[in-house]
Amino acid sequence: MYTNVQIINLGLTKIGSARISRIDPPVSSLERLCAEGYPQWKRSELTKRRWVFATEDYYKLAQVDEVSGVERPYKYALPVDCLRPVRQKRTEWKQRGKFIWSSCQDLRISYIKNVEEKDLEALFVDVLACRIAVECVEAITQSNTKKADAETLYQQAVNNAGQVNAFVIGPEDIQQDDDDFSFVNSRY
Repeated sequence: MYTNVQIINLGLTKIGSARISRIDPPVSSLERLCAEGYPQWKRSELTKRRWVFATEDYYKLAQVDEVSGVERPYKYALPVDCLRPVRQKRTEWKQRGKFIWSSCQDLRISYIKNVEEKDLEALFVDVLACRIAVECVEAITQSNTKKADAETLYQQAVNNAGQVNAFVIGPEDIQQDDDDFSFVNSRY
C-alpha cells in the first residue's frame, strides 16, 4: 500500500518541504538524508512500542545449540526479521545478543518484527511520517519553531494511535505471578 518514498513525502509535507522523487539512488542532499535515516527511523519506531500489526505471537524458535550443566542449556537464534523479543508473563529465557537462552526444549516467543512498507498500518505510517518530519526539519528549515511544531505533531500522532489501541500499552516485563500478592487473592 505504501512505499518508503510516499511515507517520506508525507513527513516532508508536514514541515512544508519539497518532496523527493527517490532515495535509491539519492541525488539531492535531502534524498541522501532520507535514504540514510529512513531505515533507522522506521526500525526505531517499530521497536519503541508493541504495535499490534508488527507483533508476531508464539513463534517457534530454531534451536542452535545445547550446553549441558547450565541453568539455561538451550540456545535459540532470533528470527531474521526480529527487532526485539517481547517478554511475556512467566517467561524464563534470557536474551544475549541475537540469541535466546532457555531451559525449555521447545521455545515459542512473541516478538516485534520489521514489517515491510506494504504491510504498514495507517496510524503507524502517520507516526513514522511525523518522526521523519522531526528528523528532517532542522536540516531543511533551521527553525526552532518548526521543530517544536513537528515534535507536537509527532506526539499527537502517537497519542492518536494509542487511543485506538494500535499498540499495546502497559508493562512488558512481568516477572511475578498475581498469586504472589495477597491483596489480589483476598479479592476472590
